[in-house]
Amino acid sequence: MHKHDYLLYLKSLCFFQDLNHNLFKKIVDASNLHYIETNENITIHNKQNLIIILTGKANVHIKESSGLQYKIGYLNSRDVCLPSIFLHTHVNNSIILEAAQTTSYIEIPFLFIKNLSCKEPALKRNFLRSLHKSLLITYEEIFNLMSKNK
Repeated sequence: MHKHDYLLYLKSLCFFQDLNHNLFKKIVDASNLHYIETNENITIHNKQNLIIILTGKANVHIKESSGLQYKIGYLNSRDVCLPSIFLHTHVNNSIILEAAQTTSYIEIPFLFIKNLSCKEPALKRNFLRSLHKSLLITYEEIFNLMSKNK
């Protein structure tokens, strides 16, 4: 993907919509772009970082301290993940994001986003919208699974 196309794609994501150019540039400059192949794990450099899946799909696994690992969901293109959300509810466990297909993603320091969103209402709105979408889809999937088991 050419740089111009990449930047247009980012601007199409809910997280980046309607942000002024300077704010958009600050976020892009603070982020790191990664590519991984199928069955490789997304390295979580910091549990507080925000991960946005650009292309591909990643399975989300929880690994318990006992060694037991189980899938709790997945992330598709355009999904936003904050690994610390999963880990606060799963004490003494770790989260593993495994590529189900070739995947590209960006990682953005959460504290950087938190500090910027205090000054930039559009960024705070986009961040909440992005997480809301992910949480709503997860809730619907869990509800559907529970309905099938009755």
